[in-house]
Amino acid sequence: MDSVQLIKHFMEPRSVALVGVPRRTGRGTFNILENLMGAGYKGKPFPVNPNAGEIMGIKAYPTVLDIPEVPDLAVMMLPRQAVPETVKHCAQRGIRAAIVVSDGFDEAGDDEGRRLQRDVERIAGEGGVHLVGPNSLGVVNNYAPFTSTFLPVASERVPVALVSQSGGLFAGFHEFIMGKGLDLGNMCDVGFSDALEYFAHDPDIKVVVLHIEGMKQGRPFFQAARRLAGLKPVLVLKTGRSEAGSRAIASHTGSLTGEDQVYSALARQTGLIRVDSVDDVCDFTKAFLHLPPPKGNRLGILTPSGGAAIMALDVLGHYDFQMARLSADTVGRLQEFWSPWSTPGNPLDMMSPGVMHGYKKMYSTSLQAMLDDPGVDIVLCIAGTPTLKTVKGAIEATGRWEKPVVSWAMGRWDEAFLAQLNAVDYRAVFHTPERALRAMAVVRDFYRRNGLD
Repeated sequence: MDSVQLIKHFMEPRSVALVGVPRRTGRGTFNILENLMGAGYKGKPFPVNPNAGEIMGIKAYPTVLDIPEVPDLAVMMLPRQAVPETVKHCAQRGIRAAIVVSDGFDEAGDDEGRRLQRDVERIAGEGGVHLVGPNSLGVVNNYAPFTSTFLPVASERVPVALVSQSGGLFAGFHEFIMGKGLDLGNMCDVGFSDALEYFAHDPDIKVVVLHIEGMKQGRPFFQAARRLAGLKPVLVLKTGRSEAGSRAIASHTGSLTGEDQVYSALARQTGLIRVDSVDDVCDFTKAFLHLPPPKGNRLGILTPSGGAAIMALDVLGHYDFQMARLSADTVGRLQEFWSPWSTPGNPLDMMSPGVMHGYKKMYSTSLQAMLDDPGVDIVLCIAGTPTLKTVKGAIEATGRWEKPVVSWAMGRWDEAFLAQLNAVDYRAVFHTPERALRAMAVVRDFYRRNGLD
């Protein structure tokens, strides 16, 4: 079974055995079946609990061996001592994919936990059962929909996949939500190379994010990355770079962290995009989802503040951008709105013409002119919160979605701002000029490296 077909068993099961699901439902019960049905699962769930005749109105079975048909997947949430026998039952029943949610294995650090994980690995290998985990929340697939988690997660269909070694990240972070997720846990079997193969060919997914604590299958991953990293953006957040972080990883997934320089070299050789922080994950994901590749490095800046424009200018050289020279047509188109003693230039300062002719009108007119200017490859809009709607409207009016427009939203990003951003549905907005231009540069470099611009 190749990796794509293998991961389909985990991400798109038509039927699933839920082993150890509790009879209780409601808040605080961590009931996987309740979460699954609440997500709208359309397949066949088979609860397995020897102490229940039915759960949530669905017939329950004493063991996996008693299920009347062979499920695509088994999910186990059991005391660790019970996992080896249940894996054996899965093999006997013909189940070929299983998620072990249970913890207390390699990551526990005790001899019993290590012994149990070796037993699970041996029994699964001999019985032809592929495993995700142990110590894994499993998967989330909002497109199916399907989830194996006992925790609530966002249900949006966002074309972003997260492959993680921590199921807690399924909740996302500020400005980052996934549409599909795979928590590898201790990685006793299924690993990053399998996940990368699947998501690289997944038509629902545009961006893949890998959260790597440690690697147990380095060579297969390197080979997969070399083949697949150019198909779509793959962001790699390597954690455990500090001594304290490395120690924490040993007690989290039991993985070897490896030398940080190795991951940087891997990114350079394969085209994976190494990121250094959660902010990078949010910014780069946003940029790849909402910005087209630029045709060149020439940047136009639209601003209501000369000081803010200087801040942006100070960043240009760091990311190999240069200031665009406005064409004579663009200057002539805007000159009537400027005072006789001044000429429209780049940066294009909107404050004086905005006061004279109406700020919204001038911002829209000036942005449309820059979008029409063949000498401007990228536009950076510096704007207050209310102007974001004007920015989107100007792009829609020209229909020039092929030219990237990236915005630095000045002011506080409070709840009111976020509500307006959601209402406008214009997403290429960043906290600072540095973050805006860095994200734009990452998009540019990815498409150039892969000959896609």
